[in-house]
Amino acid sequence: MIRPTVVDVARRAGVGRSTVSNVLRGTGRVSEATRARVLAAAHELEYVPNAAARRLRGAATGTIGVHLPENPSVSAYYMEFLFGVLDHAVRHDRDVTVLTGTRRPRVDGLILSDAHPADPLLDPRINGDIPVVTCEDVAGHRPDGVVWADHGAALTTLLDELGAARPALLVPAETTDWAARLGSAYRAWCAAHGAPELLARIDWIPTVPGLEAAVRSLDGFDALVCGPVDSAAMLLPALRPRLAEGLLLACATDSTACTLTDPPITAIDQNPRLAGRRCAELLDGLLAGTAEPGTRVEVPLRLVHRASTARR
Repeated sequence: MIRPTVVDVARRAGVGRSTVSNVLRGTGRVSEATRARVLAAAHELEYVPNAAARRLRGAATGTIGVHLPENPSVSAYYMEFLFGVLDHAVRHDRDVTVLTGTRRPRVDGLILSDAHPADPLLDPRINGDIPVVTCEDVAGHRPDGVVWADHGAALTTLLDELGAARPALLVPAETTDWAARLGSAYRAWCAAHGAPELLARIDWIPTVPGLEAAVRSLDGFDALVCGPVDSAAMLLPALRPRLAEGLLLACATDSTACTLTDPPITAIDQNPRLAGRRCAELLDGLLAGTAEPGTRVEVPLRLVHRASTARR
């Protein structure tokens, strides 16, 4: 017979794993109605806590884990995000471990940025009974906390202000919340304005040849929005003649590169450092029982206008 787990109890009660843990340990802030629901679910499933595992989990490590997508060192966004986590950790006497594998992490809690639905560290069998905070939503999962941003609204504002009749979008496969929000907002904008959908797929960490091939696959666009960080700057040399003819160029993720090009590139400031700090703050709140499981924290975005979208 397979013994029920904390995850089974959480599913039956319709709450997060950390809520079940708080109820069974008598810690954290949990309403009486939720407490009763969790205890009833545990009773129905005949759940028996693993004493040895609870003893291990009770020994706090003072460390939080951060899991980033592959090749984070080539992306200025993820470096800034990590610095935001560190900003909080330093002030609260916590260590930070950047996780690169899929083994069970020896940390008190997890932060996952831009996680894919199949990310192994979202699997309770791997992450164990520890709080998980994600930066952006993850389809099919209910982490203990989510830090998110309205990328769709930011892109809609950008497209409105560009005033182009045939804007194009370069975006990775829509397997993450960020890419999905961009794709959905772009298609909705095109439908609302009677514009053709000029969308091309690029790699998550794009290369210049890949970007140039994506541009060649599109036809007749008068504005181009590139999704990933630095992608617009990477394309600028190839697009310079068209910019002189009036093409508008923007990036959905701001970076230092966007400010240093000639012309500087209009971009959406994703506020990655603040996002990392908010993730660490929320995770600390979940660990201390001062934040409710299921808490969502929004990070504001900002459109930065530069010369690449100035009409000539």
